[in-house]
Amino acid sequence: MPRHVSTSVRLEDAAGLRPLRPKKKAASKATDAPPEIPADAPPESSSSAPPAAPPPADAFERRRRALSFWRDAAGCSAKLHMHESTHCSGTVAAVDAEQTSIHIRDLATPMGTYPLATVRASDVLWLELDGAWRVSEPLPPRPPREDAALADAKRALARQFEALETASSSADAPPSAPPSWDPRQEAAMEKYWVQRLMLFSRFGDGVRMDREGWFSVTPEVLAAHIAERCRCDVVVDAFAGVGGNAIQFAFTCERVIAIDLDADRLALARHNAQVYGVADRIEFVHGDFLALAPRLRADVVFLSPPWGGPEYADADAFDIDTMMGGLDGTAVLHAALAAAPNAAYYLPRNVRRGQVAARARAVDCPLELERCFLNGHEKAVMAYFGFEEGEEEEGEELADAARGPRPPG
Repeated sequence: MPRHVSTSVRLEDAAGLRPLRPKKKAASKATDAPPEIPADAPPESSSSAPPAAPPPADAFERRRRALSFWRDAAGCSAKLHMHESTHCSGTVAAVDAEQTSIHIRDLATPMGTYPLATVRASDVLWLELDGAWRVSEPLPPRPPREDAALADAKRALARQFEALETASSSADAPPSAPPSWDPRQEAAMEKYWVQRLMLFSRFGDGVRMDREGWFSVTPEVLAAHIAERCRCDVVVDAFAGVGGNAIQFAFTCERVIAIDLDADRLALARHNAQVYGVADRIEFVHGDFLALAPRLRADVVFLSPPWGGPEYADADAFDIDTMMGGLDGTAVLHAALAAAPNAAYYLPRNVRRGQVAARARAVDCPLELERCFLNGHEKAVMAYFGFEEGEEEEGEELADAARGPRPPG
């Protein structure tokens, strides 16, 4: 009987804890201001001229007093107001001597709660401290704010530079690649913007995604893990989308065939592969995988069909035959196994695992179900059909581990 095993992988991606603000955007607020200003603090200056640099002795004293504040604020509950209109909360633990990183315990973010996280101080607009706390010395004065007219002029100039930069980069991009869709247009999609560096670590270099791509692309760390598991000569990405998996396959496989039914989405995948410098290793095919499968021959077929949108997570159990956006998940599997001896199926975390195992038994195929965790949260289940060559020894080790230690003698 074919081998059926269950495993899990736990991955970490620190980029998800530190959303970056755009490089070219002019700031309208002082981002390194202290969280609180006492009533007896000197009044803010109304002048728009930049303040003169303080003498070394004064600069040292200001830094000492700021560090004293952070020392006294340790252990306080705080609400962090971040760039991109993101709010987080947690307990202040410590700040480094350079005041560039804030260590927060039980950091609650739109992506989940982290027991201990490091947040860059430059990403925090301000903090709200709750509960009783003390300050041993008066806080340093807040830096003077820019004149409103000057700030507006700077923002307008920054927008002009961004427009010129976009026009310059679009000249090198394929003309058919549509512009990227901004998830901040919809309140329910803003959380994906916070995760952009988890989806593509080089997002700031010009990665583009359509609306569906934001919630369907595989996080990069997980895509790299899958690519390593699927290392081979020829791999087919049957539902390429905006290219997250195809790009990672290009780093581990000799040839990648990326297929998608949506021409615009395929153009985005090609554009993103150019950003990562691997477009020459990927063959982009516009078409229907089910129609093309009889003519394909590969070592591995990777399957990541649509899950029907973010609403899939609301279901108690995900049915691969009825909930894949109009596709028959079993028919997709059969088409993949007809084109290659191995199929890697990317499935929702709430998939009916018994149903997946039944499909493997029906085609007499070995199966490994791998639960995929990212930053402590289960993201998906990988079903590896086949993948037997070179894994017999690993299977024996798993069996030995399940049986426990052997008796002496």
